[in-house]
Amino acid sequence: MKRYLVMLFVFISSFYGFSQSLPSEPANGFAFPIGSKFTIKLVPIDSVSFNYSIVKFEPFTEMIDTFDNENLFSKSGEEDTVDFYFCLGTRGETEDEKKKNMKVLLIFKNRSKYSMTYNSDIQRKEDGEYEKTSNMGAYAGVKGTEMWPYMIHSIGLNDFKRNK
Repeated sequence: MKRYLVMLFVFISSFYGFSQSLPSEPANGFAFPIGSKFTIKLVPIDSVSFNYSIVKFEPFTEMIDTFDNENLFSKSGEEDTVDFYFCLGTRGETEDEKKKNMKVLLIFKNRSKYSMTYNSDIQRKEDGEYEKTSNMGAYAGVKGTEMWPYMIHSIGLNDFKRNK
């Protein structure tokens, strides 16, 4: 928990100067606020585990379609990177339907040759504790979507490991 608070503090305090300090130094994990678009570069530390560096980061405040969002990702990208959007999404015709169907989304495109597991920890209350949550992993060359029906203020992503 303390590790994520420190990572979150470092991340937020360096947020405004981030464009000048990217890529970040490789680390086991970082925390990202809701409303983020970012790209990480995987850095192998042994035959199974990865650290990663943040190579791109920008705020992302658009409301996206929960299921029709393939257009978020370019067709090609840098090798051994993963592109992420941590944002709000919805689906529906009317404003009531859209409000009812609001979700927090973590959408990603794994541009590496590795299928991986990783840990994700979510902060549901502002300045609250982080709690572990399950995820589906990241499969080589595939777009993935994680979604939650409740507000998440920050997500910590760490401990990326190659599937055996």
